[in-house]
Amino acid sequence: MYVTSPVSIFNNSNIISTQVSASNESQPQIINVSAGHPLFFEGDEAEFVYEMVEGVVRTSKILFDGRRQILSFGYPGDVVGLSHDRFYHCDCETVCDVKLRVHRKNASNTCFERDPNFCNELLRYAACEVNNMQEHFIMLGRKSAMEKVASFLAALMGRVGEKKDSRTCFDIPMCRSDIADFLGLSHETISRTLTRLRQNGIIDLPNKHRVCVRRPSELKALAERE
Repeated sequence: MYVTSPVSIFNNSNIISTQVSASNESQPQIINVSAGHPLFFEGDEAEFVYEMVEGVVRTSKILFDGRRQILSFGYPGDVVGLSHDRFYHCDCETVCDVKLRVHRKNASNTCFERDPNFCNELLRYAACEVNNMQEHFIMLGRKSAMEKVASFLAALMGRVGEKKDSRTCFDIPMCRSDIADFLGLSHETISRTLTRLRQNGIIDLPNKHRVCVRRPSELKALAERE
């Protein structure tokens, strides 16, 4: 028998409730969420932590003037929803259809019911996140547009790239505006820089959501300096 879980996702005032097992409600649950739906908003009570199984999500903050800064893209193996207190401190939305493992915090908001080993994994992941955020700050503040785009592509190539003939290919499910808000650039700059990389023979762009890297060493070099 299944009942509606307190895990709720809001989209234009409509509540989409995930279904979890009533008998194992405190156990980690697998849920599927379609593209374009929020997982949580800044200020919501941080009752759950989400472990990525499939798909991609984005975390972001809205600045006081309405501009958006994307903080990170969550891929399979990542964890989203970590909080040092009782509340989420950013928004999180699905970029494409995703599968998530949902962990519920215990009453003291310090660990996870029936899954204490997950706390140890979170320590490792949190340390990795600190390093990633430091790299992101450096990229935003010190790198040129070409270096930023090359760094973004090189990171995805290393993480989800697949060798195909003489190229390394990977999907980019996020739109150009998402990439722009992550790198602190304009949509037009992203498009121009990708075109330049393609014209220079470093990458191919089979379509707007796919990249094939032809010269990995040159891409990595550009990530460090233009």
